Amino acid sequence: MDRKAMTLDQVAALVGEPADELRRWRDMGLLGEAGEDPNEASWEAVERARLVHYAAGRGIPPGEIVRISAEQGDMLEPFVRWSLPREGGVFFTRAEAAERSGLEPDLTDQVLAAGGLWDQTHVDEDDLAALEMVATAIKFGLPTDALLQSLRVLADSLGKVSEATTRLFHLHVHEVLRVQGLRGAELMAATQAVANPLADLVEPAVLYFHRKSWERANREDLILHLQEESIAPGEFVRTLLFVDISGYTAMTESIGDAAVARVVDRFAGLVRHTASECSGEVVKQIGDEFMLVFPDPAAAVTFGTTITARARRDLTLPPLRIGAHSGSVLYREGDYYGATVNLAARVTSVARGGQFVVTAIVRKQALGDSRSFKALGEHVLKGIGEPIALFEVTAP
Repeated sequence: MDRKAMTLDQVAALVGEPADELRRWRDMGLLGEAGEDPNEASWEAVERARLVHYAAGRGIPPGEIVRISAEQGDMLEPFVRWSLPREGGVFFTRAEAAERSGLEPDLTDQVLAAGGLWDQTHVDEDDLAALEMVATAIKFGLPTDALLQSLRVLADSLGKVSEATTRLFHLHVHEVLRVQGLRGAELMAATQAVANPLADLVEPAVLYFHRKSWERANREDLILHLQEESIAPGEFVRTLLFVDISGYTAMTESIGDAAVARVVDRFAGLVRHTASECSGEVVKQIGDEFMLVFPDPAAAVTFGTTITARARRDLTLPPLRIGAHSGSVLYREGDYYGATVNLAARVTSVARGGQFVVTAIVRKQALGDSRSFKALGEHVLKGIGEPIALFEVTAP
């Protein structure tokens, strides 16, 4: 289907709505200006129909969009503009896309699912180009499992980037303008005056940070090549460390979410700053808890003692709880799995405010860095079969 010469019936099949419903939307003015032929649909109408369909699925009926647009101006226009494809305007069925790209239909479905595109009944020319890149990667020998993992990481990571940039803009620009008293068309105009030039900066920024991350990732890959330390495909030895704020839940109840958010922001900055100095990588953040990975126990211990000392000097931060364990880990989709990760998390649960607790293997392999370790005895940890000897890391 050619987006530039579609009928309302074709748009209905593409969107997943009855044709009569789309005609109702057109009569309501939601699909833009109608052409001479009432059954023809412009490229803009295609995107408008998809947005109205999406909003309806989220509980906002077409009539409500009409009401809000009457008060604030055309609500769909900027979002239509940002969703239009960059190349051409042709849609293909999944079967057509599979045939054109050279991928098997089942693999095409897997690729679309990995890329977060499973809800698309059709693909456009940008999507087809991406499928052709996938086919090329497979042709040159990239295993399908590794490829699908990469796609999921790309989709999840960039999805988070897109969500953060749009949502933070809405909360900190649009909502601030609204609180200042702007309403209706004036509010939308002021919002777009800021959004339009900023939108042009997003892709260059993503490309820049990808290049910088690519440099760092390749430096680490050099170390992997030099050490040849992989135990099995996707598996190698690392030290996992968890760190969080002691009394986080109680603090939330006592000072409120907004104040706690400022504390967590300061803590997050400290974690990333200290990790960058200690060859550490932030794997994930969930609330106030961070999961980090280090190349060896000594680097993890250096991080733990350094961030503990810095937190103690910062009177705005509560005491931290830290736990670490070292061993074999399975790497998949930008994350780490396995018994080593589970044990590191359980060790952290033993730590009290201001404590840094590690297992015997971390103590043994990090002794050369002159840190002191206090024996805490054996502990029975949830989900761990045998009692585990634990040690508190103290300042050198």
